[in-house]
Amino acid sequence: MENAVINPFPISVRLMQRGDLLFCRHLVAEAGWNQQDSDWLRAMLLEPDGCFVAVINGQPVGTTTVCCFEHIAWIAMVLVDKRNRNQGIGKHLVEHAIGFLEQKGITTIRLDATSLGQGLYHKLGFQPEYELIRFAGNIFHQKPSAYELHEVLPDDQFVQEIMYLDQHITRTGRKDFILDFINAAECRFYCTRTATGKVDGYAGYREGNKATQIGPVGALNVVAGEKLLNAITARFSEKPLFIDIPAANVHAMNWALENGFTAQRRFVRMYRGAPIRDLPQHIWASSGPEKG
Repeated sequence: MENAVINPFPISVRLMQRGDLLFCRHLVAEAGWNQQDSDWLRAMLLEPDGCFVAVINGQPVGTTTVCCFEHIAWIAMVLVDKRNRNQGIGKHLVEHAIGFLEQKGITTIRLDATSLGQGLYHKLGFQPEYELIRFAGNIFHQKPSAYELHEVLPDDQFVQEIMYLDQHITRTGRKDFILDFINAAECRFYCTRTATGKVDGYAGYREGNKATQIGPVGALNVVAGEKLLNAITARFSEKPLFIDIPAANVHAMNWALENGFTAQRRFVRMYRGAPIRDLPQHIWASSGPEKG
């Protein structure tokens, strides 16, 4: 049996800086992930004291980020350089992140675990909540454009309604996160409204290295959910798309399969601390593993 690698130098953790982007880019490419520099910068903007780099003998060897929403936080971007794996670096980083969040008084920590990381997270006190499936595909047919969607701008009258609806669905106050999507110049954010003008769905997206990531998308009913997904994917005809859907949202799963998407990978949403009773049946697309 192969002996575990023993490194003579201790693992230390420091704050992430913009100068670490090259290393972050290397880790993303090595792991085959979809994140761009903008995703790391967004993490540092939302939680500048909660983005960490593990260092051995002066060299960066791994990363993790946290994002706090009042009493709820997410751990993400747990990546270790292939040359330094099996040395306990990932565990050290997650424990450091947990300690940071506990000092802030966070009562619930959540994350989306791959099959490789689920065992580690379970040992650190995380419990499974539900499964999400990443679908990948291309929309090869251009759908009609008359979808009666409302494009949301930063000073839009519906911004507050969207944030309220997102909090209702996710049970998390993600105001700054949603505003970041709405304010992003390179993306667009949409909402649907009922006949009485009340917001019943919203949708955003972000560009990635491999594909455009659809999400967050939340909707209170099937009509709004399908309308949002049809309209937003129509913007990217024949372009690679990723969409992370909770397995509990049967209608969204059916939409993906009917539109030629295929399951690519699976995540298990996990939590540590107080459980959050969110509404996965109304989550038509998660924002991604970084922030739920």
